[in-house]
Amino acid sequence: MDSQQEAAYEKQQEKIKKEEEFIQKNLVRASTTKRAQSRRKVLDKMERIKPPKHKQKVRINFTSERPSGKEVLIAKDLTIGYPDKVMVSDIDFQVNKNDRVAIIGPNGIGKSTLLKTIMKKLEPKDGSIKYGASLDIGYYDQELQSLDPSKTVLDTIWDRHKTMPEKDVRSILASFLFTAEDIDKTVGQLSGGQKARLTLTVLSLEKDNFLLMDEPTNHLDIEAKEVLEEALDNYDGTLLFVSHDRYFINELANKIISVRDGHAKIYNGNYSYYLDEKAKQAAATQEAEAQKAETETTPSASQNKGKLSYQEQKARDSQKRKLERAVSDAEARIEKLEAEEQEIQTEMANPDIAASFEKLGPLQEKLSAVQEQLDQANNDWENALEALDEFE
Repeated sequence: MDSQQEAAYEKQQEKIKKEEEFIQKNLVRASTTKRAQSRRKVLDKMERIKPPKHKQKVRINFTSERPSGKEVLIAKDLTIGYPDKVMVSDIDFQVNKNDRVAIIGPNGIGKSTLLKTIMKKLEPKDGSIKYGASLDIGYYDQELQSLDPSKTVLDTIWDRHKTMPEKDVRSILASFLFTAEDIDKTVGQLSGGQKARLTLTVLSLEKDNFLLMDEPTNHLDIEAKEVLEEALDNYDGTLLFVSHDRYFINELANKIISVRDGHAKIYNGNYSYYLDEKAKQAAATQEAEAQKAETETTPSASQNKGKLSYQEQKARDSQKRKLERAVSDAEARIEKLEAEEQEIQTEMANPDIAASFEKLGPLQEKLSAVQEQLDQANNDWENALEALDEFE
């Protein structure tokens, strides 16, 4: 029963976080305010599953052995990529001591490439990176390839810290939730979550003063994410990280590097500040376009050059209507699935059901299926809405 309740609790906590992120992101956009308000009402009414009792938490602590200089890293006119491909150009930013800098953007845009370039795993294609004084750099690879799959968990730590007493190694591994049985397994036998925790264990023992982390919350359950967030918040060094977890970014970052369309833009604030600035930019653009439309008179022959032909305008209008239907269809699916989800969660919160493994198990499977469909519906809705925004 405890494992089933724990799974249900963690699933719901993940859902709550995602909903909070969605609401935060979309309340500021005029086109999505109503949807965000609707989601907030659903979230407020949600029956909360109680956390399982006596659940052991992972313990993470990051400290640095020595302080770095005030200026940690300066990128100037930097272009990054691979021998046959440019990923991002004209990157300019500075990281100072104790900064928490988040790199955000779509998949495949060049975020990990930027970290690898800073780590000197890739050569810059142009520009320069200046490193500050007294730097000790630690790197968390989202693919978890820094670990030797043939080594045991115990030897992974012991080989790096040969003078550390075995009882201390075991104690540290226990703090990262590795059991006596786990530490004799090879890295290749571990789950994704266990490999992530082992990588964090290794990193925490290095005592670096500048951490580069690529998607550090991947593979972690919600409680481990919260512990990691707290550990990084208390870290006395400097952090540069890639993440898609908007809540995690908002809680940690004091600067945002947004990578889009082959360029990077810096925002001196957390994720909420970034969203506010994006909303202001969008509003300013719409206002400028509206003013331009109002002041335009009958177009001259030269002005007509930039206008769409009848067939082009007809195709554009058709595509816009298609996207509007896609948004409406996705919203209808979301409302239906949210109602199903709420119904299942209410049933799962019933004490009689929560205490029964036989009853809770099938409901958890049903809930997972509905949440998977809901995630897809939300993705479809956001993609259609983003495409529709281009027509505004």
